[in-house]
Amino acid sequence: MKKTILFFTAVLITGGVLLIRCASPIVAGDIVVIPQSFPKQDVTGITFPTDSNTINSWINDPKFPTRYDSASIYKHAWGIWAGLTAPTDQNDGSGGKMLVYETWMGLNEVRDYILNNEGCSTGEGKRRGRAMLTRPRQFEHAGILASSINKTPKLKTDTAEANGLWVTVSYSPDQACHAINNKLFKQSVINSYYNPDKIGNIPSFPNTSISIKPTYLEFPANARILQMPVWLNPPNPPDSLNVFQPNQFPLCVYVDVENKQAVGKKLIPVTTGCKNKDSITKATCNLNDFINFTIDSTMAAFMNQQDGIQGIQATKGNRVLLVAMHVTTKETSNWTWQSYYWTPTPETPGAPSSTLAATLIPPHVKGAARHYAVNAAYVMTTPNNSSAKDAGSMFGYNPYLEGGFGPTTFNLPNVNNPQFKFGMQTNCMSCHALATPPSGDTSTTGYNTDQFVNLNDSKFFKGQVKLDFAWSIQTGLITDTIPYWRKK
Repeated sequence: MKKTILFFTAVLITGGVLLIRCASPIVAGDIVVIPQSFPKQDVTGITFPTDSNTINSWINDPKFPTRYDSASIYKHAWGIWAGLTAPTDQNDGSGGKMLVYETWMGLNEVRDYILNNEGCSTGEGKRRGRAMLTRPRQFEHAGILASSINKTPKLKTDTAEANGLWVTVSYSPDQACHAINNKLFKQSVINSYYNPDKIGNIPSFPNTSISIKPTYLEFPANARILQMPVWLNPPNPPDSLNVFQPNQFPLCVYVDVENKQAVGKKLIPVTTGCKNKDSITKATCNLNDFINFTIDSTMAAFMNQQDGIQGIQATKGNRVLLVAMHVTTKETSNWTWQSYYWTPTPETPGAPSSTLAATLIPPHVKGAARHYAVNAAYVMTTPNNSSAKDAGSMFGYNPYLEGGFGPTTFNLPNVNNPQFKFGMQTNCMSCHALATPPSGDTSTTGYNTDQFVNLNDSKFFKGQVKLDFAWSIQTGLITDTIPYWRKK
């Protein structure tokens, strides 16, 4: 879960200034993309940012046995999704319009600003196309590679399985500006917050910050029918085989790129080896049921520059379908954590989402975005911050990202429940709480399963610099000097 928040009056003022200053355009081929602010309440149905006291009242509500108000949290998470997937007036280069999240700067753009010593108010954009797709670092660290997507016999020559799994990490405009203007990706800057006898911290992101990790499956351009692995429920008991192996993704749907299926059709997924035509027809949906786009030559070239672990060559015209997205907002000091994934049964999704979550989707979520399920985990354990041995679990994971993690992934012992050893037993906040530079000390940092992490625990953080829950800073690190842990 590599990946992602605190102040009030002063930060609100600063955040507003940064938002205005960060309206610098990003050049995208022969078009200009301006990063769009998160929309207002009439688009989302929620107030953003929601006051931290309000959110804290949801996670410490005495009316509930767990003190956790799931309904209020799901409503808020759906409002975040409505804002991220709202259309903008920004051209995507192919005659369509970008969604809000698609206009945001990726780590590559933020890094380029910092490398070129440009402030967010005056820097010129570096993007040539959309935020670039990269292979997931999660699979690298877990030893799980997206190239092992379950291959099944093609129905016919114009049917194709996915080539691989790709991600981007992007920041909302004011979060990007905060990182750029504070040069937070520079090792020398991180070193400046190091104190060998204390816990160091980078400057906290403003409470309007949103960090996202869109995750896509890529399909070849010439296919008319796409085979899409789908998740209905986690295996019971949990296991650690690759997420695309049959025991975790035993079912699939088929995607008609010509959109000839009935709108709103109820899907009945089939096993990946099914060859019954009637069953496959009932399992076929439209491409329009997915947030998707077609990669251009710039994107393909960038994807092909990587180390080839996925074993494919991306080509202009290949389609990518959004299957998952981690989202975190800095509305509270520990950020809020929600994750979305495509589901063939949006009205009755299984775990890690729920029917309760599905019933709370508001009309503000429109179009293909309504075909995604939500999972929200705003605490590490229940009751909030409970370190007791019998603390209640709060799983927060995405099937397409953490679903296949097993015991070898998690180097840190679970003090709350030693039986939690799988990706389906993780929590975004627990994992991101440990975000520090890559010191190499695997006894105090790394992946962990759902448990309470004390942010003032000297065992984990003394002599370290905490990255405000943002593993993405480690990903984009600019090694312009010797890291502080080597100086030690």
